[in-house]
Amino acid sequence: MRTLYTVGHSIYEIEIFISLLKKNNINTIVDIRSTPYSRFASQYNREDLKYYLKENKICYIYMGDLLGARHEDKDLLFENGKVDFKKVQETIAFQQGINRLDKGINKGYNISLMCSEKEAFDCHRFGLVSEYVDKNLIDVDVKHIYPDKVLSQKDLEKKLLKKYDKHIDYLGLKIDKTPLEQAYLFRNEDIAYNAITKEGDNE
Repeated sequence: MRTLYTVGHSIYEIEIFISLLKKNNINTIVDIRSTPYSRFASQYNREDLKYYLKENKICYIYMGDLLGARHEDKDLLFENGKVDFKKVQETIAFQQGINRLDKGINKGYNISLMCSEKEAFDCHRFGLVSEYVDKNLIDVDVKHIYPDKVLSQKDLEKKLLKKYDKHIDYLGLKIDKTPLEQAYLFRNEDIAYNAITKEGDNE
């Protein structure tokens, strides 16, 4: 079984973040922030982070242009202006990003996707990228790194179903989607960036 990790940098001191990566044997960080800079923790600005990681023999790759969650293209939005993750997953750029991840994992790199949100459940790395990887890449186990634990994609999907349990059409009378697909859609609508209001997705 191949593995793809994810992690959120939050506002950790850089030494804590590096130790978290080393604890999980991460040797490659793939930055999937649309804008690779932090208003609250400058150590995670692209150039600074790349330097710190290099000092610790960890490779930095920017892929926010391929796997980021902020989009302005009307063809990728719901009517209310929020980004539709399913439409993003169909784009050439997103597919290129997924292919690069797949090749990197095959080459033996121990990769972690990185975004800013500490909680993967609140981030597009779970609802957009990991959801697609878990469903479409053969034998890839997605794991989410936290300071005190590592959770699987399946662990977060259980949380997802529980959160939206009262809104899910389990009998399929109103919507032609599985309960899990419905739950992902609800999460998409709750956390997605809104191209009209410029709010949401605090990546």
